[in-house]
This record gives sequence, C-alpha cells and structure tokens, in this order.
Amino acid sequence: MNRFGFYLVRLLRVALGFIAGLVLASAMVVILDLNKGRLPEALAGAATIGFYTFLAAQLFWPLLLVLLVAEVLSWRSPAFHLGLGALAALSALVWTYLQAPQEAADPILGDEPALTASRIAVTLLAGLAGALVSWFIAGRSAGLQPPERIHP
Repeated sequence: MNRFGFYLVRLLRVALGFIAGLVLASAMVVILDLNKGRLPEALAGAATIGFYTFLAAQLFWPLLLVLLVAEVLSWRSPAFHLGLGALAALSALVWTYLQAPQEAADPILGDEPALTASRIAVTLLAGLAGALVSWFIAGRSAGLQPPERIHP
C-alpha cells in the first residue's frame, strides 16, 4: 500500500472511531435516560439513536478536528481521549441547561427538571464510553507510520 492509501485509511479510522463513539453515547442516552432503562422497540430505537447520533455529530464536529490533530501529533493516551469525552459530556450538559425553560418543572404534567442527578451521570458515562470506543478504534494507534519496504 502506498503512503497516500495508508494515510487515507488512518483518516477513515479516525472518522469511524468518532462516529462509533457517537453511536454508543447516543444509545446509552436513549436507553438509560430518555427511555428510563427500558429497551425501545427495534425500529423506533434505531431511528432515535440515528437521530441523536446525527445531532451529536453536528454539535461535536470540533472534537473531530481535535482527534485529527491528535492523530497527526501521535497522541495515543487514553486519558487524553477520556478527557475529550468528559469535555463533550459537560458541553452537552451546559447546552441542555441553557436550552431548558426558565420556569420550574410541573409535576402534574410529568415534567422533569432539565438536569437531574441521573441525567448528569448518564451523560458523563456516555461521553466517557464514547471516548473509550473512539480511542480503541483509532486513538491507540494514532500517528503510526507506514512500514518501510525493503527491496532486495
């Protein structure tokens, strides 16, 4: 494989790791938070997870740029990737808080506060799990060079 193909495969691994991390984090949020721990129906669950993955990809594209920089600079540390996952989770929580209505939740209508302890825990765990998947797919081998060919 020539160098161009090698680097193209590396970039695809970074993108695949990013998307796989988003899918896992979205699935965790849908199942553990939005669906109260119950597994959704197959079609509805897949559509909801796909929607949340698409939404997260729109919101977290700067993290993809940071992952590309980590690839170029050979940052393989799992702590770095977990820190990015925690940063993404915290930014999602801040965004949720800022988008929440200002009036108090009405228990008669079944409203919940924008941020509850379980929602914070699920979001942080989803961010860390997504970061771990991303590190496993692309981060642990970041910056590897193509093997040199020796011609006889």
